[in-house]
Amino acid sequence: MFKARSLLATITLSTAFIVSGCDVKVKPIEGGKEIAQELERHKIKRLTQQDIINTAQKYGDSIVVTAERLHVQRLTEHLAQGGMAAALPYCQPESFEEVETQQHKFGAISRRFSERPRNPQNQAKGATAQALARYSKGQEQQATVEALSPDEIRYTAPIYLRDETCLSCHGTVGQNLSEADDSLIKQKYPQDQAVGYKAGDLMGVWELTFDKLDLVAFLNDQPKKSRRPR
Repeated sequence: MFKARSLLATITLSTAFIVSGCDVKVKPIEGGKEIAQELERHKIKRLTQQDIINTAQKYGDSIVVTAERLHVQRLTEHLAQGGMAAALPYCQPESFEEVETQQHKFGAISRRFSERPRNPQNQAKGATAQALARYSKGQEQQATVEALSPDEIRYTAPIYLRDETCLSCHGTVGQNLSEADDSLIKQKYPQDQAVGYKAGDLMGVWELTFDKLDLVAFLNDQPKKSRRPR
């Protein structure tokens, strides 16, 4: 009996000594750092209304800058290559593929409006006309962002005639704009009012509406939430 107890005590003591004297090494999970980073990236961000407004400002600016840069670039190229007939199809920068890609990414829809539009569909009305009037009176000079509703954010930015290339399409008939080109424009846009501008003139306003759910989904790297038609 005594020998059994002694043997049991010896085994217990030896086991404790072995366990306490050994470091248990756990093999790191392969790609563990990357997994942690990915989980952090997909973590849902807590966004305030101001966060969303600031984001709409940032991406609205990005869309407008891209659209206006490509607009001038493509008009210049096609006017040089084939004159007004070749340039006319490139007068709608909001429909450029690169611009539409950004719009889809950020949950936005963009339009341009004017008091003197080339296309009657771009006639400024209602709240858009009021925003345009503030730019015209100098009450606003930069892009502005506001909540239209709990679901939509509106971004507006003035459109100025900053590049003299635009005078080839929007200048004074008989001076910057030839009579032949004016006739060609009127074949496509019979109610054209968008002529007689000078460099630096306010021509209209960009209006982008952001779907808040889509914008928040983009910020959280999640699938689009809204079902708003494009």
